[in-house]
Amino acid sequence: MTYADQAYEQILKRIRNAELRQGDPLTEDRIAAELGMSRTPVREALGRLVSRGLAEISFGRTLAVRRLERTQVIELYEMRQILEGAAARLAAKHASKAEIFSLEQILEKTKPVKGSVKHKPNDMAKLNTDFHEAIVQATHNRYLQQQASQLNESLWLLNGTTFSFKGRSETAYNEHKSVFEAIAAGQEEQAEALARLHIEKSLQIRLMMGI
Repeated sequence: MTYADQAYEQILKRIRNAELRQGDPLTEDRIAAELGMSRTPVREALGRLVSRGLAEISFGRTLAVRRLERTQVIELYEMRQILEGAAARLAAKHASKAEIFSLEQILEKTKPVKGSVKHKPNDMAKLNTDFHEAIVQATHNRYLQQQASQLNESLWLLNGTTFSFKGRSETAYNEHKSVFEAIAAGQEEQAEALARLHIEKSLQIRLMMGI
């Protein structure tokens, strides 16, 4: 991994962890100092962020983490529906027994239990990511995996998590359970339809949260 790759991954990590949020400035000198690198690899990493739509020239010609407008969020989720629907369909066709078991284990961790301490929203968001990534891996389609990985980078720009919305942990579990059952049963069309519906409901909540 080159220094530019390392810088890119470190900046991405900060966006994913919400240490860098929409509109935050991306100053070459400051980032280079924080990462203990020269400006050259950082400049290359920032250029890659721009090319991937994760950074933009903001007011005053300052490079900043990209701000997503409502229409862009809707477009992002529309693409999610297409990709994750296809992923669920392919997983229903190609997933191994080990991959089905792994999916079930992740699902079990998110199961609501009465009287228990509820998962924190960020913990649920991490398990949610694990579940969706496991489905993508079970497709055994490298090109879909590449597209899903790039799409996930854009999702990290979104503020907060839909799991902070009251009752979302429970409804998401039920939606995931339905998707899992269709995949495990090899029901390709059903798996795709349920996955697309799940993403549609996530978008509805995201919009109610004000993006």
